[in-house]
Amino acid sequence: MQFNTFVSSINDLKRSVNAPNLQEVLLQPTLLAKQGQLSPQQTQSLASTATEYGLRPVLVWDILMPEEVMNQICQQLTQWDMSKFLAVRVADPGAAWWLKIHHPNIALQLIVETGNHNLEALRGWCEIFSDSLERLILSIELPKQKLIEYCQTLPVACEVLGVGQILLFYSPRSLLSRHLLDSDSEEKFPLQTTVSSEDSNNRPFPTLETAHGTFMFLDKDQFILDKLEGLQNADLHTVCIDLRHLGKDGDVAVDVDKICSQILTDPVSLRKNWARPTRSPFFNANRTTSIFSRMKSKHKLVQYRQEIGLAEVLAGESGNYVVFQSLRPFAVTQIEKIIIPTGEEIEIPAEIVFRNLNGEIVESCDREQILITDWIKKAMPGSLLLGKNQV
Repeated sequence: MQFNTFVSSINDLKRSVNAPNLQEVLLQPTLLAKQGQLSPQQTQSLASTATEYGLRPVLVWDILMPEEVMNQICQQLTQWDMSKFLAVRVADPGAAWWLKIHHPNIALQLIVETGNHNLEALRGWCEIFSDSLERLILSIELPKQKLIEYCQTLPVACEVLGVGQILLFYSPRSLLSRHLLDSDSEEKFPLQTTVSSEDSNNRPFPTLETAHGTFMFLDKDQFILDKLEGLQNADLHTVCIDLRHLGKDGDVAVDVDKICSQILTDPVSLRKNWARPTRSPFFNANRTTSIFSRMKSKHKLVQYRQEIGLAEVLAGESGNYVVFQSLRPFAVTQIEKIIIPTGEEIEIPAEIVFRNLNGEIVESCDREQILITDWIKKAMPGSLLLGKNQV
């Protein structure tokens, strides 16, 4: 298993040379890369130096483009010495196809971090670009077992992000500059700030604007460098060490040599002492589809509410009480069970007693009457009290 990292200076290249298992460096020109800050000359010069240092230079072309923009970019690339790059890292299928036709000797690394999470789709890309494709850059949303399965099944090498920022939002529009720059300002990209809102409890999220749009990131870094053993055994080819957000003075691979060394010797301490809070939200399991069952249960709850719903839970305090509001007149003897918003059904305790607001025990109630019981485990607001038969 090898490492790679983004570089933007000679200092970055020197650190990369001294980093164990780091054989590949990623170069981001402004023309082609979403977060690129290098001119064409700087990009090609760094590629030449990387080769001299025994590193493998990879050109990053990760922007998505309409046809007109892509044609303009491809025209400019005819002026580049593409032989300086041993591979091109690309996200746009059109760009990948152009490279396959015009530069068949350059290896393709296809970015499939968004969408394309199922094995069939990934196999499809492998077939389309079979002659040129050397690697797929997989999504951090794939849990460990899926990553292992894909590494062992796909016919090309796989890569995953080992450490780096987690993208929450991207727009090709310029969302910061109109607020941060005066009309006469000569300041150039990138622009960096933090953004928060009442919806996020004023939690500040790092936000970046470049020539290609605006990015908002989680305030915690993706980090699986302490969990690589299983992936290594599954023949994961490459782990990306993305340190761009920790850059200083124009360098974007600060301390990459020390980090790669510690990955091999003490990754647990590396995580403990990381510069930012860390997490790996999908690595153990991806539960983003769990909401589907709740969405289905909502429809079920609406149906129950109309047909056999007797009362709805308004509030409760764990261990103390539950407050219901009746939906229709009913007798306590009609009650059968409770269904909670997730769709799970729970039994009513045999000793349950319903009281009104005066504390009096009730055996029957009217519409929209407030009822109070002792605590019922799992009963949450939105749960429905169901009757035995249709009312």
